Formats: sequence, C-alpha cells, structure tokens
Amino acid sequence: MNSEQFLEINDLMKAQARIHGYAHRTPAYGAFSEKSVWLKMECYQPVRSFKIRGAANKILSLPEDQMKKGVVTASSGNHGLAVAYVTHKLKMRATIVLPENVVPEKLEMIKSLGARTVFFGRQQDERMKKAEEIQESEGLAFIQPFNDLEIIAGQGTCGLELMEDVPELESVFVPIGGGGLISGIACAIKLGGHKHARVIGVQPEGSPSMYNSLKKGALSSVEESRTIADGLSVRKPGEITFSFVKRYVDDIVLVSDEEIIAATAQLLRKEHALAEPSGATALAGLLKVRRETGKTEKSAAIVSGANISREMLARIAE
Repeated sequence: MNSEQFLEINDLMKAQARIHGYAHRTPAYGAFSEKSVWLKMECYQPVRSFKIRGAANKILSLPEDQMKKGVVTASSGNHGLAVAYVTHKLKMRATIVLPENVVPEKLEMIKSLGARTVFFGRQQDERMKKAEEIQESEGLAFIQPFNDLEIIAGQGTCGLELMEDVPELESVFVPIGGGGLISGIACAIKLGGHKHARVIGVQPEGSPSMYNSLKKGALSSVEESRTIADGLSVRKPGEITFSFVKRYVDDIVLVSDEEIIAATAQLLRKEHALAEPSGATALAGLLKVRRETGKTEKSAAIVSGANISREMLARIAE
C-alpha cells in the first residue's frame, strides 16, 4: 500500500490470492431481459454478498496477536455477516454492532455463525461510534465496513474478475453506500488497462451522501438516510472512499425506491435471480440511464447481495 492512501493494481492481485478459499469467483451472466447487459452475481457469495471480499482481505491481513484478541465491526447486516463468516472459519471472536431495526434474516445468519451481537441506533455513524467504544474497551481490531484500504482492495477483486470475463464492457454500474465496493472496482478497471470503461455509481435518492459530496467537491453528509436499500444507508461516506471516487469514478446517478423495487422484481421474474433491494440498485441505475439516453452500450451491473427479508420478498412477488 502506498503512502497517498491509494492502491496499485498489485494490491488487488495480492488480495485476490489472499481471499482464495473464502470468497468465490462469481459469474458474469448475460441478461435475458436486457440487450448487451451482464450481471455480476455477487449474490452467489457464501454470505450472499460482495462484503466477504473486503472482510476476508482485512481480517487475513491482521497480525497474529490481534487475530487472537478478536475483532469488532459496525454494519447494517451484510458486512457483519461477512465478518462473522470469516472469523467463524478462523475460529476467532467477533462482535457485530447492528441497527435496532436490523433485517431479522440477516441477524439470524450472523448469530448462527457464533458472533456476539450488539444493537445500537439506526444510522451507520451511530453504530460506528458504539463499535469504536467496544474496540477501545476490549482491545479488539476494528474492521471498517468501507473506509479502509484493505477493505477496498478486497472489494476490487470483483472488478478484476469482471474485466477478465467481459473485457469489452463500455460501462459498469456499481451501488454506493459508503463507497468501498465502487472504490475497489473503479481502481481495478482504471488501473487494470480498461480506462475505456466508464464506472458509474448508483445511490438511492434517500441516501445521496456520496452523490452530494462529489457534486460539492467536498466530503459532506446528509441529515437522515432513508431508503428501502438498507445496505446503502450511509449518512456520510469515508474520506478514503471519497478520494477514490473523485479520482476514478466517472459519474453517480440517483434512483428512487420505486426504481429499486422494479429492478429487484425484474431480477426475480425475468432473470430468476434473487437480490435484496441494495443488490438490485446498480441495475436500477443502468435501466434509468438507458431510458433517459436511449443508448444500449455494453454494460454490467453488480448484483451485490441477496439477503432479502421475507417481508420484502413477499412484496416483490406481488
């Protein structure tokens, strides 16, 4: 890792080797319902989310003495599940700080892996503060959900795979919460010899923290984050991820909850692929851009997760 808080392509390649056996190489399927669209199926990961890539890379990079003490993190669910999965395989202690309104199915999976759970607040920054308190009092390693170079490098392995499988892509649509996934994927694309491919972030209208920061040219927060895509509910992105977005990302588009639900339904009904709303957000952005521009260039959408609640699945099925 270099001193400027950025990555080199070798950092991503090292991460790819490190996380082998923890994260899967996921397929990039050609969509049935849209011409010249590929779907990168991160919903097929062992924890049904891309988050395992970054979590595995970070945890496996820890010093041995720190691994013995254990780790703590803050999460809306998917990152916590990834941390719980990796630490379970390594027989490590893990504490996951979750929102009071956590999706029950995500909580159930986290508990099944033996992690300790703590509930605090409803916003990401509230959970982060609580996790930092636990870190200081118990001497645990803090596993950042997005604002960390090892996390970003791990997420970037998704981009390496995608461009190896579909090198002719002209645009890649990536969901944004805190920005870890798009930072890694954009780094993989722009530094990996694919500068022709545009990287487009997609963020919910009810949680436009990265979008606002990019438009203002300065890191900024939103007063409240409200979106059906709980995994993308972040009031303030990280300083590191914001710097990556400024350097490597071509554009960010906003989508409504209604557009996210429609994309989730399209994946289920026409692609026979199960995704949670956060996981379908990139496709929602791709479809919106196509409607507004009329262009059908070769594009990919990251289907980033499938940990949908029973309640939401019933709503989509209707």
